[in-house]
Amino acid sequence: MKLVINFISKLGVDSVSKLIGFITLPLITRALGPDGYGKFTYLFVILSYFGFFIDFGYLSYGTNKLCEKTDSRVVIGKIISLQLLTAIFSYIILIIVAYFFLETGKYILLLFFSSIFISQIFSIRYYYLAGNKLYYNSISELAGQLIYAALIFTVFINHQSVFTLIIVSLVQAYVTAMFLFLPYIRKNKIELNLSPRKNLKTLKDAYKLGIASKAEAITASFIILCAGFFLNEESVGLYNASFKIYLILLTVVQGVSYSLMPLLLRNVKKSEGNNFNKISIIFYIYIFIGIVLSLITFFFSEQIISVMFGEKFSGSVGILRNFSFTILLWPLVMFMSLVTLAFNKYNYILITSVSSSLISVILSLLLIRNYGIAGAGFVLPFVAGGTILINLFFLKKIAAEENFRLYSLFSIVTAVNELKILFKK
Repeated sequence: MKLVINFISKLGVDSVSKLIGFITLPLITRALGPDGYGKFTYLFVILSYFGFFIDFGYLSYGTNKLCEKTDSRVVIGKIISLQLLTAIFSYIILIIVAYFFLETGKYILLLFFSSIFISQIFSIRYYYLAGNKLYYNSISELAGQLIYAALIFTVFINHQSVFTLIIVSLVQAYVTAMFLFLPYIRKNKIELNLSPRKNLKTLKDAYKLGIASKAEAITASFIILCAGFFLNEESVGLYNASFKIYLILLTVVQGVSYSLMPLLLRNVKKSEGNNFNKISIIFYIYIFIGIVLSLITFFFSEQIISVMFGEKFSGSVGILRNFSFTILLWPLVMFMSLVTLAFNKYNYILITSVSSSLISVILSLLLIRNYGIAGAGFVLPFVAGGTILINLFFLKKIAAEENFRLYSLFSIVTAVNELKILFKK
């Protein structure tokens, strides 16, 4: 029953949240244009690099630890303690370094925007994910989106600027975080310990997943950074428009992924005789969703861009078509990463993510510099393909180490037989 509720919440409530985003996005992009929207995106990406250690892969780390029945007060306390310390460090670096490479206006905006770091600390999504209470995460996202939309239609519409959009985004982030943190803290206590020595152990435990998570973020964000550096903020706006649509569509896959994540993790961990029948069903759910979303994106990309952003963003159509191939491949990447996580092979996850990030960095530098904004659209599809090959290599190693057949994870015969058993029940 929890699985059904989680699935409905992720696809139902999250769909409503994304629909709200759909409604506000055309207003924002039309008001700011490619240049203003690109400036906001560029600042956000720069900020994410300064906040490298604050959100250090704790969604996967915390979920995995809590699935092992570790006391939530201990796990959450360790993570928040480490995040508080790293936030202080990040602010110091941001204030000093950004001063030398950003013009005064952008520097002030970036400093103000950086208060979003605090909201990230209290966004304990991993607690609800491990407890099979994904509807909490969905409700928090919906609350944040509702506040965001209300402010866009009341405040931003009358004060159309990048600064106003930053304020609205900050309010959204804090509302989302409080909807997650307050219900927990009312019933539970957390054990904070701000000793650098104690927190260093937590960082050592989580660093592989943390670097893997950040490598994944760099895979996408470095493309935007390169577009801003080699081209201009208008190019960033054009790229991010199509990338925003890609992320919205990918949310469907992520919703399924988060819904099935506890089920997959537990089935692998408790699997007796390496029985992966249910896992093969999960694999084909990922594949089916990827195919459907990919076809929709490819054939309707022009209409999507036109309706959402208008004619000024027509240069985004080709990029979105390229993203359709990424949408086809990325569900497979998600599935294989979860299987690797379930076997606690953090080093494999780290190597895969870093390799994907390096592919993205190299291709971004080559394609954007030589082919401009059109080249940016080819980066992620190649990254997805390379990541799948790397994942398959490590899954073969895991299969040999754990003594099971890799084929059983992807067997369509096994999946169909298991479905028949489930329907009979």
